[in-house]
Amino acid sequence: MVAGYLYELTRGKWEEANVNVYRMLGLCLALAGLLLSCVSYFVLNSIPLTALGISTLILASISFAIGTGQPKIPPEASILLLQSGTENISALVEELGLKSKAVYLPGSMTSGKSQALIPLYSNPYPPQFGKTVFPKRLIVKHGSNPEDMGLLITTPGSTVSETITSKPDATEADLESTLTMVLSGTLNLADSAKITIDDDTMHVEVSNPRLENQKMWIYESLGTPLASIVASVIAQVIDKPVVVEEEQALKGKSLLKLKMLGRNL
Repeated sequence: MVAGYLYELTRGKWEEANVNVYRMLGLCLALAGLLLSCVSYFVLNSIPLTALGISTLILASISFAIGTGQPKIPPEASILLLQSGTENISALVEELGLKSKAVYLPGSMTSGKSQALIPLYSNPYPPQFGKTVFPKRLIVKHGSNPEDMGLLITTPGSTVSETITSKPDATEADLESTLTMVLSGTLNLADSAKITIDDDTMHVEVSNPRLENQKMWIYESLGTPLASIVASVIAQVIDKPVVVEEEQALKGKSLLKLKMLGRNL
């Protein structure tokens, strides 16, 4: 009877009701466990069957907990959204012929979340910033010279950077903890991250990255999506602009070299 009720409830309406399979399993187990426990204890007077019914109720609670923790957007859909957004930005940058290194800016210099500035003109020296706060525009001016123009774009790490608290005096351990929390816990894109700081250069080692990269023009400026996320998080934590200078993919890990830019506040 329970199975028939569940079938009628979900038949032809699965996508419309957005039914979570774990919650449905939990409901089925809860009803079966409750029925088995009551019948075994009050009618059959069987302790083993009663214990089996209670165990079924425990499994039902676990299934409900798993269902509650399921993401609202499937990982596959998230990857498609990320890929389509990256392809659009890449097409724009390719049409403009830009290859200059992007500068990842902290939220205090933009609209509250980390963004990347791609200079329109290549320069061997990255731009220097003072008390600059950029407006919410695509094309912005980052210096006093007429050619100091650039694209201010949102990156894969921009959204997650909004949840990170800035700590300009952060140590290597603080940065490792925050980056590991984002990559392993929030995004589930890697196992851990290790950071070494040498003056204004930062070496980052990401263990077991799980994000596949396709060859795109935009990677010449922003780096791969993984490097973009790392740079966005670090820029937000230390509250300074960051540039991805080098990136190397090895077996089971990704090596990044970031340069921290000065900011006279």
